[in-house]
Amino acid sequence: MVKNLKYCIVAVVFSMGILVPLTAYAAVNNVSYDFKHMVAVNGKMNATKGILSGSVSNWGKDSSFSVKLFEHRVILNDIYKGGTYFSPTGNKKFSYSVTKGKSYCAEFWKNQNGKYISGKASFSY
Repeated sequence: MVKNLKYCIVAVVFSMGILVPLTAYAAVNNVSYDFKHMVAVNGKMNATKGILSGSVSNWGKDSSFSVKLFEHRVILNDIYKGGTYFSPTGNKKFSYSVTKGKSYCAEFWKNQNGKYISGKASFSY
């Protein structure tokens, strides 16, 4: 009985050792948004490669907005890394150079004109 329990524990630990790194390389953060001025993307994204990329699917009722990326720091303020401007006739994809292993957060911004932006975006890191 004790011997079987040891085998089960070893099997679980071994399985976790294989599965956890695989999911880290397939990190995707799908975002739904509906905002008038600014909304933060849920959660921090821990970079697993050198590029954080994504796409946006809808602008809602306004004509433009931007996605801003910040390097997350626990003690000091987050560091602004850059922004990508979107318009209905422009590019629907974004890409930022990041450092593998560092944590990042993103925000969606637009002018305060009272119109909503709603849609979906996907971050791949």
